Amino acid sequence: MTSPAPDDRWTDRRHDAVAARKDAYEQLRRASTWRLLAATKAPAVLSILQATFPPGDRRLPRSELVARVGAHVGLLRDEEPAPEDGAVTGRTAGDYVDTWVREGYLTRRDDQQHSETTFEPSPATIDAIQFIASLEDHRPTTTQSRLTLVIQQFDRLAQETETDRDVRLADLQRRRERIEQEIRDLAEGELLLPSSEASADRLRDILQIAGELSGDFLQYREDLRAVDLHLREQILSPETARGEILEQLLAGDDLLGQSTVGRTFTAFFRMLNDPVQTREAQELVDRLLERDFARDLDRTERERLANVFSDLYEPAQEVLDVKTELYRSLARFVRSQDFRQHRVLLEVLQEAQGLALAQKDEVPTRTPFPLELDLSRVLLSSVSQQRLKDPTDPGAPAEAEVHDATALSVEVLQDLVRTNDIDIVGLTGHVNAVRGSGAQGGQASIGDVLRARPAEQGLASVIGLMFLATQHAQQREGSTEIVTWRELDGKDYAAKVPAYYFLEDVTVD
Repeated sequence: MTSPAPDDRWTDRRHDAVAARKDAYEQLRRASTWRLLAATKAPAVLSILQATFPPGDRRLPRSELVARVGAHVGLLRDEEPAPEDGAVTGRTAGDYVDTWVREGYLTRRDDQQHSETTFEPSPATIDAIQFIASLEDHRPTTTQSRLTLVIQQFDRLAQETETDRDVRLADLQRRRERIEQEIRDLAEGELLLPSSEASADRLRDILQIAGELSGDFLQYREDLRAVDLHLREQILSPETARGEILEQLLAGDDLLGQSTVGRTFTAFFRMLNDPVQTREAQELVDRLLERDFARDLDRTERERLANVFSDLYEPAQEVLDVKTELYRSLARFVRSQDFRQHRVLLEVLQEAQGLALAQKDEVPTRTPFPLELDLSRVLLSSVSQQRLKDPTDPGAPAEAEVHDATALSVEVLQDLVRTNDIDIVGLTGHVNAVRGSGAQGGQASIGDVLRARPAEQGLASVIGLMFLATQHAQQREGSTEIVTWRELDGKDYAAKVPAYYFLEDVTVD
């Protein structure tokens, strides 16, 4: 038996590697990022999502989200065939939003701080938008500034992890000699600066790295939820060492914080909230904004630079809130012994599933099952048919109280005029002005006066005119008229009064 030639072994290994990579890509092809980029309407979907969620506005309530998508929904309908009768068809903006949630392009969030469900772009959408933006900008990543950043990080890591005292001491001495040489050169007046273009390129590279953190925050939340789900599965599964996990949780250990994603975020959050480091970093940013090469940046880039750290606080705090809530929920799940009930239910389900699998080859799928179930019936209705209660609404008004109409005597009117300080002098002038205008043929009723000169004192003015009419006007027996006026609260009122006509000027007593 002969062994395969070296070239054949290399070819076999290469083929196995390619096949494994192909399988991995098949899995990635099912991911939301790949499906979004490969979608037929990907250009329209990406452009709408990018415009709907601008930087700094990454979470929207459903009503506002649907309104923003609705402003551009025509772009999504361009590729849909138009109906022959010209009727308006197609999905609404709300339908597209629901589809994007199912496809993983949007993430739905429900929390107590918002009365309405909020939505934000998923990590897959952030990655897709950043990928398309990199193609659009055509900015190469193999720049001198990026290579310098890589070398500096390698150098720093090598120095900090060096265990040989002599080597580490020699590195420090070389760094001191370089610093002393720079001090001598600067003291002699020699000041070497990189070009403005090179400095601007380095600044843009730093901003691009900082901008990629926004998608990382979304991924942090998803990864923490995945860790929480995995811990719960371990607690319920009989095939794992759940005793150790239960002991750690009962002892108060933060298993979420001890996970890889938890440790990474905790270190980042601790550094972000270090007052000394953040103050020094902000001072560096302020100094860079004053440099001449910073003028080569556009307005958007300058704003991103100025807010590079402040823009990180809110999403980082949200990740911390999610981590804290998941930890508390997991601790309650264990301490309340709820996991025991879930475990019993899981065992029953697994037993039922095992019995079903054991009978799948013996019992045809169309065999009648000797069991009758009484289906419950419920009256279904749309949510829109329900009338919401308004807490500020006092409810249905009480039944109106009806009073019989009674005539007011002259004495009662005099009493009302005296006690309510009615402007009789002003009303007398209104009566004479309306009657003397000639518009009413030399006469004027109470309604004519109120239409020409609105009641300045509301009902008090109407009472004053009634008093003047009983003294100086002629009543038309059996006739009435409707008079209207506006009260001081802005509401309009009407009343039926006897018909009086002023035929002569009213003298002022």
